[in-house]
Amino acid sequence: MFRVNNYIELKELLDWNIALNLGLTSASIKKNEVFLKEGQQCNYLYYVIKGFIRVYYLDLNGNEITHWFSDKDSMITSPFSFIKNEKNILFFQALEDTELLLISSEQINTISSQAKSTEEAIRNLYAEFAMVLSRRVISIHTETAEERYLKLLREHPHLLQKAKLSHIASFLGITQQSLSRIRKHI
Repeated sequence: MFRVNNYIELKELLDWNIALNLGLTSASIKKNEVFLKEGQQCNYLYYVIKGFIRVYYLDLNGNEITHWFSDKDSMITSPFSFIKNEKNILFFQALEDTELLLISSEQINTISSQAKSTEEAIRNLYAEFAMVLSRRVISIHTETAEERYLKLLREHPHLLQKAKLSHIASFLGITQQSLSRIRKHI
């Protein structure tokens, strides 16, 4: 989880939409609605204007595993599907009423060709996402569950008000019972 407004701000996107006649569209997603499912093509990079989203996948037993959370001023996509045009394996669920700005790859290319700073910003955004995800994977192998939970509390304290404990537990790579023990211990 990270905010993208260090790289691209909503106002910039809206200004480019007008100046370049991009035709960006928005979408309103109701709380608990799954708006992208496994097997569906992901055609957009989604900018979260407001709201909160959980990205998850199903493990071999059909259990939901939380992969990512996104809130206001963040972007999400299914990189396999959006960038590589491969089969999407992710589900996107709004955990509260959510407003999104939808940006297609053609629109990104148009913006990048007209504003070179945007091309660099998008490259940096993808790099930041890769680093955050890499840190998360490494933390599962190098930190205790309690350390991961405490770090999550420090970095994203609002998460406890927005996500179910079962979602947080799967995001941390632990069972809900383990999370309950950790919370009781702290």
